[in-house]
Amino acid sequence: MTAIKKTPQPQKELQDNIARNEGGMTENRWDLGSFKVHALVVALLGLVFYMNTFSNSWAFDDSLVIVKNSYVQEGVSGMSKIFTSDAYQSVGENVKADGNQLSGGRYRPLSIATFAMEQQILGLPQGPTQDADAKKAAENKLVSDMHFRHVVNVLLYMLTGVVLLYFLRKIVFPSAPLAALLSAVVFMVHPLHTEVVANVKSRDEILSMLFIALTFITGFNYFEKKDRKSLGLSLLCFLLALLSKEYAVVVIALMPLALYTFKEIELNKSFKASVIYLVPMGVYILMRFSAVKPMANGVEDEVMNNCYLLATGVEKAATIIYVPINYIKLLLLPHPLAADYNFKQIPYTNFSDVLVWLSLVVHVGLSALMVMSLRKRHVVGFALALYFAFLLPVSNVFLNIGAPMAERLIFHSSLGFAIIVGYLIFRGYEKLSPTPTAKIAVGGLMTLLVVLSGFKTITRNKDWESDDTLFEKDVQTVPNSVLVNNNAAAVYIRRSRNAPDEEKKQLLRQAIPYLDKAIQLNGKFVMAYLNRGVCYFRLGDYDRAHSDCDTVVKYYPELPDLKVLAGPLSTYYCNEGIKYGTNNDDSLAIMYFRKAADVTPFDVRIQCNLAMQYVKDQRFPEAKAVLGRVLKMAPNDEQALQLMQMASAGK
Repeated sequence: MTAIKKTPQPQKELQDNIARNEGGMTENRWDLGSFKVHALVVALLGLVFYMNTFSNSWAFDDSLVIVKNSYVQEGVSGMSKIFTSDAYQSVGENVKADGNQLSGGRYRPLSIATFAMEQQILGLPQGPTQDADAKKAAENKLVSDMHFRHVVNVLLYMLTGVVLLYFLRKIVFPSAPLAALLSAVVFMVHPLHTEVVANVKSRDEILSMLFIALTFITGFNYFEKKDRKSLGLSLLCFLLALLSKEYAVVVIALMPLALYTFKEIELNKSFKASVIYLVPMGVYILMRFSAVKPMANGVEDEVMNNCYLLATGVEKAATIIYVPINYIKLLLLPHPLAADYNFKQIPYTNFSDVLVWLSLVVHVGLSALMVMSLRKRHVVGFALALYFAFLLPVSNVFLNIGAPMAERLIFHSSLGFAIIVGYLIFRGYEKLSPTPTAKIAVGGLMTLLVVLSGFKTITRNKDWESDDTLFEKDVQTVPNSVLVNNNAAAVYIRRSRNAPDEEKKQLLRQAIPYLDKAIQLNGKFVMAYLNRGVCYFRLGDYDRAHSDCDTVVKYYPELPDLKVLAGPLSTYYCNEGIKYGTNNDDSLAIMYFRKAADVTPFDVRIQCNLAMQYVKDQRFPEAKAVLGRVLKMAPNDEQALQLMQMASAGK
């Protein structure tokens, strides 16, 4: 029982209500209570709230998962790699990583496969070119491709909303279509979902929710009618949900609870009936273990990948308890919103913090309410179980997820929140019925909710237009995020590339304070050192650029992007070395060649230049030391071998 009080109604109206709820909809009627009308409302809300994302480009992780993902760019020919690789394997190959870059790996191939299919439709990219016009055309195509992907994301969100409405009408509120509609509307309009819809990469969240809802719908069809076709579809949908995102695994627990709550099947029988779902679970586990490599060495030694690395045991426990209260706050008041809450935006705390105890009391209370409500087979019990089931896998309790929290991570749990809000509004409506005040109150409340949510959502969608708009906004919202400070600086660095000289210098100077802040927050964050070194180099401050380059080499000598700074800096030092060497100022020539060798330690030619200058200055021991390192890298290098003979002869 859902504990929703039924109001008296004439026999014909009751029969119409029963007809609507058998199968979840009336096919040939467009009355205000029909599934068709409610589905149209839900779909239109999704469209109106997110249609302004259609003109957006890529932002944040879109570049990593789509634009720079070589498997996606191969179109359908990259499918086999997508389904047999970690989600970030393509990136890992580019950085010569020998394993996955996050604890537990990320195996979510379904959304990435949809990106590859889109790429096939939109046209595969051409090979590298030096032609400026061709490069510009390729950049424009990437942007136009993202417009199409945004449209697909919104359509999938609309479809998910309609399927969730069906799920709510059929399973959660079978005798109260209005409660189902209210819950679906609360879910669809919640501004906390902007990251999921506006950031195309988060399509994995949408697909996961879609297939989880379909798993329940088809599963309940099977349990009601013993229809093997429905069972097959349910198992398939569950596998697709798992392939969309890992934490669909909680369906294993939620399905029995749903049967217990809404079908009044005893809990032990519910679990026995749901054992069949272990079959697709086993298939998924086999696929995952064959695709995901062991975690790369040293990954969890970096605080950006292990947010509690620097916390004491007490601080870690207290902070993990504290974080969920932030989710509740954002569910109740979704402002301000941000793309990143990583180190150090969520500071470590301890048990002297009153918010830690508040979070503990609130969540213990909600857990107790969940248990009591489930015993009564009450809808609130299932809603809370759904909330907690999806929250636990992303809470850092069982697995390091890399960040303390993120808005996209509460997407699934927000359905439980929406069900509770919809239920409470409906109960208020019931208490006021049949007076005209009931419709006015509910209509006014929902109108206010939709208008306020629409304003926040549509405004936030504009922030997600591109990396530039997102990080310029969010660096004000989350000023202690290392990542956001670095990315905000990158915005100014990109803008400086084609700017006139004075404007270029001004933009670079604007970037440096953000990079200083990122380094202050995390002294080992190499990308901030790299970007700051680029700024200093382009401003002509070569000594500071050299210092930052040395730091990057110290912490991450094989960083692929290091060449952006090390290459130009090494060239500058080599040219200076050649200039002073030509003028027989050997000491200065050696100094500059040494600097060049420092920033590009794996460049054989530059190392040989330094060795040659040592030989010229008759500093043979130093020459042999350099050449020894060169010959370890390139044992058959002719220039190095000749120089070694000269240095050995000179002794």
